[in-house]
Order: sequence, then structure tokens, then C-alpha cells
Amino acid sequence: MQMVLIVFRSSLEDDVLGVLDHEDVRAFTVLPQTLGVGEAGRALHSFPWPGSNVMILAALDDQRATRLVKRLVAFRDRSAARQRARSIPLRVFVLPCRQAL
Repeated sequence: MQMVLIVFRSSLEDDVLGVLDHEDVRAFTVLPQTLGVGEAGRALHSFPWPGSNVMILAALDDQRATRLVKRLVAFRDRSAARQRARSIPLRVFVLPCRQAL
């Protein structure tokens, strides 16, 4: 089992949820208005650095996690092409996961 951790700018929420829906991911946790600093810039929900991120956690079997990551990569690539290769504020991490309860 894998934990797919998706962090993205809140403006992409509908698109990312659409990817989850397309991949039939029905169980996940959304952490809205997360703040941070990274490669895609600052999202600190403040005057100098407006905006916030959203984090989604989804525990999936290995095969479904791989499909979801591939779909998210394709979404990011299409979005970057439309934005003339600008960095898309979307990051995906995959961690080993073991259900304890």
C-alpha cells in the first residue's frame, strides 16, 4: 500500500479533484489552506505572499497509486504546456503505508 500525498495551489483544487474522480479514488483526506514555501514559490496566505495550498492524502494499493501519479503527471504536463512551460504549483509524493487499525 502507498500513501499518495498531493500538495497544490488552491486554485487547482477542482482540477486535481477531477483527476481523483477520473481515477475512481473515492477515499481520501483533504487538508485545506495549508501554507508553505517551495520550488513553486510562497503560499503563506498573507499580503506579500497571497494564496494557500491544499494537501490531499490517499492510501492506495500500489497499482492504483502508480496510475494516479501518472495521471497527475499528465495533468501537470498539459497545464505547463498551456502556461508556456511555467512551473505548475503541484507536487506529488509517494510514501510506504501500512494500515495499523
